[in-house]
Amino acid sequence: MDVPLPRPGRPDNLYNYRTHPHIKDTPLRPEDAPGVLRMAEEAEGPASAAAVAHWLRRQPEAFRVHRYAGSSAPVSFMAILRLDAPLPEDRAEDPVIAAVWDLVEAAAPLGPGEHLGIRRFAVQPGGHQRPSPLMELISRRTIAEEMTSHGRAVTFTVFEDADRWGGYLAKAGMPEVAAVDVGGLRQHVFGRDWRRQTVEQWVQHRARTAVTPVATRPATASTSGPGDQLPPAAFEEGVLQALRTWQTPREFATSVLLHSHLVPSGSPDPVADLRGAITTALDAIQIDPAGVKAHEALTATYITALRTHKAAARRLGVPYGTYRRHLALAKERLIEKLLRQPATTSTLPPPHSSPEE
Repeated sequence: MDVPLPRPGRPDNLYNYRTHPHIKDTPLRPEDAPGVLRMAEEAEGPASAAAVAHWLRRQPEAFRVHRYAGSSAPVSFMAILRLDAPLPEDRAEDPVIAAVWDLVEAAAPLGPGEHLGIRRFAVQPGGHQRPSPLMELISRRTIAEEMTSHGRAVTFTVFEDADRWGGYLAKAGMPEVAAVDVGGLRQHVFGRDWRRQTVEQWVQHRARTAVTPVATRPATASTSGPGDQLPPAAFEEGVLQALRTWQTPREFATSVLLHSHLVPSGSPDPVADLRGAITTALDAIQIDPAGVKAHEALTATYITALRTHKAAARRLGVPYGTYRRHLALAKERLIEKLLRQPATTSTLPPPHSSPEE
């Protein structure tokens, strides 16, 4: 996965994309192990590194390693473990897994064909588990895993910084269920039982309640105007994130833009209305002759989803530098158009009518 990370236009945005080129989300390679262990010890200490070493041996396929484009060196990593039975060696080597199995066996044992998933590690040296492009990538990989797993009965995620992430996770339906000492550091475990609420039900609930990720976009005083539900920086980042995830509509269930004027109050399908508002604004850009190139750049990059920016430049028949200027202008035009867009009404038909063929 090659993830383009656009720079923000505002200094108060917590995601500092200026210092991050493209990031590649890749499987673990055998030669990554020393770097992964070094990052684990640097960020979480030797006890956590020992647990990482155990899982590198036991489930190397569970790890994803992030690298900057053009470099093979790991800069962060994550691991989502899949477990269907409590093994003595797992309990002995990883106190977090021991606590999770104790909890599952006491509260709701797994049934035949079921397993548990746990995002056990999310290691980012230097700014460990603070909001960043790397943590955003880790979060979205975790959500994608939940969306596509079959037979997962319960899921867990682990954070050191419960103060930063706990409130958001609780509102998203993942309360804290355990706190475990790992080499003197407290690891906080948050969990959800999918047997009580299916993935489909969760997505629908998230779309309707539109929980804002307070861990990455703290609530601030709103300004007047059409988008007064969101700070301008949060609105801008929401538009950029919507473009980056256009090909995966389920990602829109967690969009901060569901709080904005782009989605009418009481909408029966907020995700559809949000995507409709963005499409309308995108189409409106090309009405202005000066906006034709902007529309083409956005469409080639995000809507038709060419694999890389260079491929999009080739599609448009322009030099790469020219393409980048067109794309930067295009995003500014789209954000401005959406900010000024009047409050919308639902794009969905009334419940008693049928959509047109």
